[in-house]
Amino acid sequence: MISLVLTKNVNKIVFDEYLEFANLIKEEFNKKFNKSFETKYFFYEESNVNDLEGSVIIILSGGVDVYPEFYNYDVLYEEYLYKFDKNRDEFELELLEKYHKKVPIFGICRGIQVINVYFKGTLFQHLPYDVKGIVIDNSHKIYPEIQDFNARRKLRHVIYGKFFEELKEIVNDVNELKLVNSRHHQAIKKLADNFEILALAKDGIIEIIRHNNYPILAVQIRIKFFVSHFNV
Repeated sequence: MISLVLTKNVNKIVFDEYLEFANLIKEEFNKKFNKSFETKYFFYEESNVNDLEGSVIIILSGGVDVYPEFYNYDVLYEEYLYKFDKNRDEFELELLEKYHKKVPIFGICRGIQVINVYFKGTLFQHLPYDVKGIVIDNSHKIYPEIQDFNARRKLRHVIYGKFFEELKEIVNDVNELKLVNSRHHQAIKKLADNFEILALAKDGIIEIIRHNNYPILAVQIRIKFFVSHFNV
């Protein structure tokens, strides 16, 4: 079972995108293991972590900010933070505790952040305030003045790093993959121990990480998935 963890409050457009993404991962796992897995999604509000038993991979999706107390910080810029959801934080941290040693875990956006927090890393709470000059060519920026949802989703910037070097043997043009959709106001500050950085934005913000010992891969951006990047 390919397990996708979401919130019931997710926008339908985003939900469909995550489900499509999960199905791409399913196709890769089907090929890798020569089996036929199903895709199943779980709204954390209606689920128990035990419901994910039998997963061959767990996908943690995007959403609201991780509450700062979980990485031992005070709330610094409350007016710029999205509303928190401690229940979701606790659910996903419990999920990571139960499965991180035995099930591949893939994090997207908030997913990379909660994974880093679980492993004792920290986060920038609001990039424009935490890192002076961080918004280079509008990378990462959330535009409150842009009201059209689809227009906001078209923001793009370039990333680089080891991730693409590892793809050269299986992809004809890795440069096509370097232009990504990444719109967020938080990011990894202190990288948790035993993770390696696979990709960065040109302003130094971490975009893709992988655990050195466990099958955990996480991205700040949405990029085509490759099973080859898992330590499995």
